[in-house]
Amino acid sequence: MTDTWPSLLSARGAQFDASGHARFERASAPASVSLIPLLHEASILVAGADAESFLQGQLSNDIRQITNTQGQPAAYCTPKGRVLATFSIWPQEGGYVLRLPVELADRIRKRLQMYVLRSRVTLEAVSGHVALLGLAGPGSVPLLEGLIGKAPRSPFAIIQANGMSTMALPGQRIEIAVRPDSAAALWDGLAAAGAAAAAQDVWDAGAIAAGAATVLAPTSDQFIPQMLNLELTGAVAFDKGCYPGQEIVARSQYRGQVKRRLYRFSSARPAQPGASIHTSDGAVAGTVVNVAQRPSGDYELLAVASQRAGHDRLYADAECTAPLRPVPLPYPVPESQAQSVTDGE
Repeated sequence: MTDTWPSLLSARGAQFDASGHARFERASAPASVSLIPLLHEASILVAGADAESFLQGQLSNDIRQITNTQGQPAAYCTPKGRVLATFSIWPQEGGYVLRLPVELADRIRKRLQMYVLRSRVTLEAVSGHVALLGLAGPGSVPLLEGLIGKAPRSPFAIIQANGMSTMALPGQRIEIAVRPDSAAALWDGLAAAGAAAAAQDVWDAGAIAAGAATVLAPTSDQFIPQMLNLELTGAVAFDKGCYPGQEIVARSQYRGQVKRRLYRFSSARPAQPGASIHTSDGAVAGTVVNVAQRPSGDYELLAVASQRAGHDRLYADAECTAPLRPVPLPYPVPESQAQSVTDGE
């Protein structure tokens, strides 16, 4: 959390829990636009003459496709193809900004730094130089258009105007980056336009509804990209050339050897990222990736599970007291055609 937020949000009715999440009094009726302080997202600036070629050789997506008006999602993998972190990548004059969970940012920056070698590249933690806000809900685009005259619409489209950068994200979400000294005025302007202050869960629920997985510390180095459906959400380019883990990722794709996939569930009981989910006989069937509490009090989950487990009743606990209810994803999940698994294990 940057120094921008505590006093700004406290003055606007927020309370902070032990995890540093800002909590607001819930509105009596759902708002068409929620305004969320993105306190747990960090920014790494990758700059220099070789920034593009450096990231092209490290991340799963084709960095050459990023423009001033188009960012992209991507993953950073181990040589065994396991995803260490997921990003949204924003263009920045002279380089790129990687946005990822705070809990992984320092570790990922240091790991990337190990591979700079003689490249003309710098990696800088710049979270203190930017404030990040989110709009979520079906009214996000018209609200922002009414306030600044334009808003990004298609996934990962970027618009820079009025001293801010905005990116559209899956799940009816728009992320806004501004200078910290502009955050209070922007917050108040968005609130005056009709956006209702909301907690991080609302933002996370939008990503879960879109089937867009975010790797957190408990799930880092656990799954290849296809297990997280990253190739289905545009985070993997199979024609871009080499990067760590590329051979395993490509082999799994073209041989149909992915036996575990990301699925969406709802539950009346909470779960934690990294926790196991179970079949009715108590056997481990998969792993929770992301969780968000809905205003109704129940929970939305993304979990990686065996494709065979889709035919079983699943539970969030080994005692089988917390059933998981399958919820459709907005995209089809392909069935594995392989007889054996080689996906980096």
